[in-house]
Amino acid sequence: MTTFHEIDVRCAVCGELQRALELTSTSTFGPPDLDLRPNGPRRWALEYAVQRCDRCGYCNGSLGEAPRGAADTVASPVYREVLERSALPRLARSLFCSALVQEAAGDPDSAGWRFVEAAWACDDVPEPGQARACRDRAVEMFRRALERGEAGAPRGVVLTLVADLLRRSRRFDESAAAAGRAARLLAELVGDEDDAATAEIARYIGELAAAGDDQAHCCAEAFTTGE
Repeated sequence: MTTFHEIDVRCAVCGELQRALELTSTSTFGPPDLDLRPNGPRRWALEYAVQRCDRCGYCNGSLGEAPRGAADTVASPVYREVLERSALPRLARSLFCSALVQEAAGDPDSAGWRFVEAAWACDDVPEPGQARACRDRAVEMFRRALERGEAGAPRGVVLTLVADLLRRSRRFDESAAAAGRAARLLAELVGDEDDAATAEIARYIGELAAAGDDQAHCCAEAFTTGE
């Protein structure tokens, strides 16, 4: 079950006081998709992941908070183009803009997840071309986070996620290569059941990429295929 309520919040960029929806609870059940999109009610609570200021267009998880440089980002031509004129669906625009704010603030990991969420919003419409563009940006962010040592999850997990994002973007050769690297890295971490499971998922993503499959799949399929 997903619940939310209305709150009064003052935009941290322009100071406008307005009403916004805030998620209060949700839940998930069953294994997620290969790109870690959850199942259950949480899957459909995506619209509550971001708030948009009605006055200046600032987008963030909470309008009352803003990272450094947010006002400059919101005023930038790139941000205004995405917010006002892009072909992205409305929810995806807000999530994409929130990602731009996080990217400009020097937080590629948070930006990567916002771009992934924008891709999910495109999937739901569906807008496959726009979803691929969002996933391409997510890959860029996660690779930057890995290079800087700023990824929010273990390296093998992030590499596996990147492999699936590449696969969903039809970048099959890159996906297979990334999946192979992830599987080898995770195989070296002997004795950890979570790492072994993630390695199996990485191998499955590699198989899907080799087959030219760009569709959504559940993590559970990695352990049932071929049975």
